[in-house]
Amino acid sequence: MNKIKKYFIYGILAVLAVGVVSLIFIYTKNVKMAEGTESFNMYYINNNSKTLEIEKRAINSVSDQRLMFNTVVEEYFAGSKNPNLGLSLPEGFKVNDKRYTGNTAYIDLSPEYNDIPDYLRILAMGSLVYTLTDLNFIDNVCVTVGGMPVMDRDNDNIAVLNRSVVMNNPTVSPEKTQWQVLSLYFANSDGTKLICQQRGMEVKQSQSVEYQIVEQLIKGPDNSNGTKLTATVPSGTKINDIKTEEGICYVNLSRDFMKKQSNLSETIVIYSIVNSLTELDTVNKVQFLIEGEKMNEYNGDMDFSKPFGRDNSLIDM
Repeated sequence: MNKIKKYFIYGILAVLAVGVVSLIFIYTKNVKMAEGTESFNMYYINNNSKTLEIEKRAINSVSDQRLMFNTVVEEYFAGSKNPNLGLSLPEGFKVNDKRYTGNTAYIDLSPEYNDIPDYLRILAMGSLVYTLTDLNFIDNVCVTVGGMPVMDRDNDNIAVLNRSVVMNNPTVSPEKTQWQVLSLYFANSDGTKLICQQRGMEVKQSQSVEYQIVEQLIKGPDNSNGTKLTATVPSGTKINDIKTEEGICYVNLSRDFMKKQSNLSETIVIYSIVNSLTELDTVNKVQFLIEGEKMNEYNGDMDFSKPFGRDNSLIDM
């Protein structure tokens, strides 16, 4: 009887163990799938307004650029998930060829593409160019239809299309962007600690991420959800230049940054910027410059001549 009871208990434990292992496997798999995706902008035609609109699309991230390029092209021509957005492609349409050399993409479309009305064809071309040039390694697009190149307006040369020459509309910025979540550190309500606020935004590819982080810190916290965070950078501060070399980010600010703030200590102001920038893998320390020059002291209280490393002790977890 005891043996039967013992085997019964062992059986239950074995089933539970298998269940726990399965749950761990499923959880791990889901986490990996979530971590292994990138967000891309797909530009589609709004069927009502006949303008371009952005649709965010999560695509499995890969290190191979060629595979990423092919995936983006395939996802784009698969169409929008929104019934109000589309490409208005005729029946029988397909992509004959897709490739890129250097920073130029080459796309060959089937002849059915010519069956699209002229005004839609112009929008569709803009839609394609904006989508492909959102990839950070593509700047231009050359399109052929049934092997015949799309020509420029004078019909003299093969058209090299980019964001400066295709049709645009006010709802879409010609600036190449990439969706990214930034970790920004602002002061708590009494100004004694730093609190991290994560902000998802379209990061411009024409400016460094470091520049845009400091730009967001100058704009201040978003308290729309009820938080009571305090801006740390003195009002009127302007960015003269920001660059990172060998792990040190050189932040060149206007003299307005030296204004004394009654509600915040110099330490909180400095490390709001330092801790935000050192969230980036490429930044280890931050060297401040004022109007292009190193300053020995910051408001008489801190050594301002050397680079600052991260200080996690100031963060309110």
